[in-house]
Amino acid sequence: MENTQKKITIAIVGGGSVGVAYFTQLINEAVSQGLSRNLEVLIFESQKTSGPGYAYQADFECNLLNTRADAMSAVADDKRHFIRWLDEHGVDQAIDFPETIIDDHAFLPRSLFGRYLAHQYEQAMALARANGIKVTPVISTVTDLISLSDRRPCIDTESGVAYVADRVVLSMGNLPSTSFTQLNDIAGFVRNPYPTRDMVRNIPATASVCVLGTGLSAIDTVLSLVEAGHQGKIVMASRNGRLPSVRGTFNRPHTLTHLTRVHIDDFCRANGGLLKLHDVFTMLRREIEEVTGASIDLKHIMNSNAGVLEYINSEIVQADNAERLWQSVIYSTNSIIDYVWHRLSRDDKHVFQKTFGSLWSSYRVSVPVKNAHKLHALLKADRILVLGGVSQVTYNEAAKVFETRIDDRRNAFRTVIESEYVINATGYSVQVEKSEVPLVVNLLRRRLAEPNEFGGFELDFDTGELVGSAGKTWPNVSVLGSLASGTYFWTNAMDVNVRLARRQVKDALQLLLDRVPYTSKPLVRAPRQRPVTRRNRTVSISSSSNTP
Repeated sequence: MENTQKKITIAIVGGGSVGVAYFTQLINEAVSQGLSRNLEVLIFESQKTSGPGYAYQADFECNLLNTRADAMSAVADDKRHFIRWLDEHGVDQAIDFPETIIDDHAFLPRSLFGRYLAHQYEQAMALARANGIKVTPVISTVTDLISLSDRRPCIDTESGVAYVADRVVLSMGNLPSTSFTQLNDIAGFVRNPYPTRDMVRNIPATASVCVLGTGLSAIDTVLSLVEAGHQGKIVMASRNGRLPSVRGTFNRPHTLTHLTRVHIDDFCRANGGLLKLHDVFTMLRREIEEVTGASIDLKHIMNSNAGVLEYINSEIVQADNAERLWQSVIYSTNSIIDYVWHRLSRDDKHVFQKTFGSLWSSYRVSVPVKNAHKLHALLKADRILVLGGVSQVTYNEAAKVFETRIDDRRNAFRTVIESEYVINATGYSVQVEKSEVPLVVNLLRRRLAEPNEFGGFELDFDTGELVGSAGKTWPNVSVLGSLASGTYFWTNAMDVNVRLARRQVKDALQLLLDRVPYTSKPLVRAPRQRPVTRRNRTVSISSSSNTP
């Protein structure tokens, strides 16, 4: 008998990588549990194409993922999902990625992963249609959420049309940077370098450029300028002047044995419920020392006294010649990192952010060795200069130049960098209280949401649901991605976001399971495209390959 019970509507606000991961897993779970006929989905995305978002949109081939291909996936329990897509469709991408070699260990172009995400969105749409799930894409920006009398959210959009849902998932992506906003309206200041392919069109090849930042976004910016034929000297400047560590070529996945949820819970029970930074470091050190068979040498790993050229050269040599075992352990913490952060005391979280946050990012968010070699060549040729100690950036109206003041106290070096262009590559913001995004402003204004002191919104850890005034949760609204960073810490990692998305999918579908008697229904699969078979495990995508 056909089920006539009430349907529920789930709204996904944001159709980028995290939104698509949620959508993909939602449709898969709903179909497998026989809940298709009782589910409707709304997807709000201002861009015409869902999937890539801003993080993985079409761009230069040199903008690489900093995670191996075999660890990137939009499905939580299938880490090789992206690799299998490449097995079937990789050759189809030949015309746009002529220099890319695909294998499990490769660090592939970000835009290639964006195409995978766009394809997963289309596949999930096809699976939904084949199984009777109504999905409505809404190409508009969500400006507000209003809590109705039954606490269901009413979704207001820029187009003036409102929608009511039973549950809303906010996967809005990254907030614009709030650094150097006083320069936003000055010609020659680039607020966000992405997509870098568009950015370089507006910068003359001989112009002097100062890139604010020395992390991965700044490296993408520099390499894109060079790729586009830029000839002028480029300065990279940040507060610490530290380049990222280089990702080891031979690193393997590691399974944690000491820094596990069971060990953390046991430790906390034995220590009055407290987990300190020192305790986390001790567990992490044991992991590394057990793998390496030797005491951890932080001074050797950090190599902080080396000059910029010496540092990047040393990092490349180590990355190219052996597995960097400490990196393998550090990357494995993605499986537990949100729980570790949750169990830390508030004071220790503050200490970490203030004292170790920047250092952690420099060694955890590493640069692929292919791009490190390019950066090394530019440094050696004196094409770029890397400086620390940025204290102020202003615009000299009379001289028509930007002035970046450098006060590097560690090296007793002070100067002013004059440049025709300044590019803000310091990354995105997680400070919702400083945001000008209408939805964020409105949620805070009406106290339906509160800022988390460590970034993003205040959320319930177990469910991801918004916590508003007086500590009350809004059980029908949950958050994923960078706006959940204060609660889950490492929400710039795809695998962390995908895992959290799957957990929220299960919570959302529980609404249906509570209403609908379970009846097994045959799964109707979406039509599949004809697979492209690869004869070899490693394939070079070259311009001579067949294209659609």
